Amino acid sequence: MTLDIPTLFTCIMIAEFAGSVILLVFYLFWPGRSVACARSLALWSAGMFLAGCGTVLFAIRGTVPDLLSIVAANFLLILGTGLRRSGVAVFLGRSSHVWLFTTIAFAWIVLYQFPEFRDNFLARVNYVQSVMILSALWVVWMAFFENREKLYSVRMLGMTTLVEAAGFMWYTVSQNVLHLPSFQSSFAEGFMSIYLMVIMFSIIMTIVLPASMVIERSLQGFREQALQDELTGLPNRRAFLNDAEDWISSTQSTSGMYSLILFDMDQFKTVNERFNQAMGDALLQLFARILKDTLADGAVPGRVGGAEFAVFLPEGNKELAHLTAQRICRRFGLECQEASGGRLIVTASVGLVSAGVSTPLERAMEAAEGGLHRAKKQGRAQIVAMDLAPNGRLIKDAKRAGFSVLRKKAA
Repeated sequence: MTLDIPTLFTCIMIAEFAGSVILLVFYLFWPGRSVACARSLALWSAGMFLAGCGTVLFAIRGTVPDLLSIVAANFLLILGTGLRRSGVAVFLGRSSHVWLFTTIAFAWIVLYQFPEFRDNFLARVNYVQSVMILSALWVVWMAFFENREKLYSVRMLGMTTLVEAAGFMWYTVSQNVLHLPSFQSSFAEGFMSIYLMVIMFSIIMTIVLPASMVIERSLQGFREQALQDELTGLPNRRAFLNDAEDWISSTQSTSGMYSLILFDMDQFKTVNERFNQAMGDALLQLFARILKDTLADGAVPGRVGGAEFAVFLPEGNKELAHLTAQRICRRFGLECQEASGGRLIVTASVGLVSAGVSTPLERAMEAAEGGLHRAKKQGRAQIVAMDLAPNGRLIKDAKRAGFSVLRKKAA
């Protein structure tokens, strides 16, 4: 098959209509799509269908009235391309600006009513191609600077759209240099074949990439859910340990230190039994919120068990860890009292350890758990600090003052 102009137009039409159907099916049956993904797919599908209709009218120019092959064709092309661009914006959480592309499409119809514009082929080319170029560059900008999730498929879309924009520029410059009198007269020129091949490439890629974007976001969401505690939004045990291990392994200073704090709500099971599970869930969420609000940048919080929370403090010494634990526990106790009008008093026990980066995280966790166990055994609402030697051997353990809001000397 020879890639002459009619063949290229036929391939583009087939690709656009096929892409519209494929994305529509994907929109209807992909189970993991979000609202933004669904809207994006719907806009892409509609845009490709309208652009396909416009391409059909372009292909039969000369055999149908100009009202269809010029006015309607360009109107559908502008609107269809605009919907595709809007689909990218919606996917990335930005305003779709459908109204803007609709206005530009209708402005084309209005301008065509003026003979100075209608009879000037170059003016018509510059208007339509300017819209194509600017909208393509808008997508490129969003793909590289608004892609907060760092999705590879979005970056690939940006590169593909940049190629598409180059194709539009190539066509526009060629028309302005050659000053061809009509659209049909450009069929014999070599630049037209290059232009249509670039457009066909971009159309094929825009069938694959929107679906890839939705799939990649869904997979990323699944990965985040696997590493996030659903109730509190904090990293779960695996994610917490991974983040702490990453910091330890990336620290080049052999003299660096870190601190690990373990919290466990006292008599949490009794609270669930006395009130209900909803109250217990509310307490867990409250503690998680306090961690997020209280901890400094760089600290890593996590929920590592039923009512157990952990905090990893990079470069944190024992004094900082103790003050952090006091501040968190006192705020938690006070907010519990305030929220319940004094009827609900909940404390937490704490075990903490400070160690050098040469100490394995697993050993630090064992020591902190030992401190937490001792805090429970000594009457709850206690902070017990454990000290480790560089080789991981326990040096000493020390009981620290409690922080129960019932005590007058609470921290």
